[in-house]
Amino acid sequence: MTSLFQQIYLCISHPIQRSLTTLLAALLMLSFSSLTMAGWEVKWIDKFDGTGVNWDNWTAQTQANYNNEVQCYTNDDSTADKNYDVSGGTLKIIARKQNISCPGLNGAQKSWTSGRLNSKDKNEFLNGRIESRIRFHNLESGTWPAFWMLENRIAEQPVAYDGDDVTWPNAGAGEIDIWEWSSNAPDYYITNFFNEVARNSGNKTACGNKVLHNYPSDSADVQNWHNYAMEWNANRISFYIDDTLVVSQDMSSCSQYEEPMFMLLNVAMGGELGGTIDSSLTQATMEVDYVAHCQASDANNATYCNEELANQDNSLLGVSINITQNGQTITDINPNDGSVTLNAKPSNTVTGNSYSYEWQTDRLPSPITTGQQVNFDPSSMDDGYYYVSVTITDEQNSALTKREYVVLEVSSPNTPSSGGSVNQLLLGCLVLLCIFRRRFNLV
Repeated sequence: MTSLFQQIYLCISHPIQRSLTTLLAALLMLSFSSLTMAGWEVKWIDKFDGTGVNWDNWTAQTQANYNNEVQCYTNDDSTADKNYDVSGGTLKIIARKQNISCPGLNGAQKSWTSGRLNSKDKNEFLNGRIESRIRFHNLESGTWPAFWMLENRIAEQPVAYDGDDVTWPNAGAGEIDIWEWSSNAPDYYITNFFNEVARNSGNKTACGNKVLHNYPSDSADVQNWHNYAMEWNANRISFYIDDTLVVSQDMSSCSQYEEPMFMLLNVAMGGELGGTIDSSLTQATMEVDYVAHCQASDANNATYCNEELANQDNSLLGVSINITQNGQTITDINPNDGSVTLNAKPSNTVTGNSYSYEWQTDRLPSPITTGQQVNFDPSSMDDGYYYVSVTITDEQNSALTKREYVVLEVSSPNTPSSGGSVNQLLLGCLVLLCIFRRRFNLV
């Protein structure tokens, strides 16, 4: 397989027309290296695999009282009427219908109890991927669950008097809603931004705006497990549900969200968005499988930031591609020398495990794929460069996956590369880059 450095060397040492084609191939390899090989590395995760809330990670925000909601937030994870239940590997935030003189609100009377966790001063994040796997159990009216973030200088519990005296939603106290759902509008969920720029200028495009995402199966979808995520850097914030990009927001002109933020998980009842509570409803539950933060990594091509990724060791898996023509190992393909075989060879694998292979061979003529091998007849191929990749996955652990790629050079004897090949390669680059535009939010 011709490496990137070999391609660059060829570019320097060959005549100019061939060099241009080779340089484009090298750039293509570099592009795919940066696009398709980028994955995620878990930096922090709570998998809720204990018997109670890990208070090293979370604070129960008992002093929250907003939007005319009717609940009293508690820190109860142990009594019969607890609002936090960690069991079976998940967190359940449970809102319960019960009258209470609310301790966190100076004895104010409330008709429900519920839970609101935040990670302020304990786990705060700047850029990367924020992700949670969530389902909500109830469709009755009056509920308002959310997975969201706030900038860490907001004057909200816990207050450490370390500069956290900023009022919402000024710079240092802005809000981003990753997933916010209301039973009064159950067919979609909301991603939203609240910040100083939007409030003061009315220009919601400078720092993001609200987007509604419709569930494919309407309201019942909220009761299914989904991965809700935000990918975040200095210039762009994008929101995902499972493998679907909901929206990508240009943040290059935004003066907020440039400092650490903390996570929140809560179930609100009634209020401005929750609305009138169903009279028959006595309990509402938001279930959370995990919450995680990842940073970009070239160690894998993982698209999620989850507990499987946290447990995997990518050093266990490797793959290389060997190219043969008529039984001889080659680097360049002569279209007149017969059939070509690509063979993917896994390495550093777990003894006894089996692996699946997924090939991308779009430009090869009538390829025959059999597991870890691809065979094709190059006789009809024009001189030029062809991209092929294979993804190998451990069938015992689907999160353990690795991708390898190769750029095949087809070159007829004594035939210099043509300008047409350059044009075809340029077109191929554009098409392939467009394919990956959605995943990496390119403009």
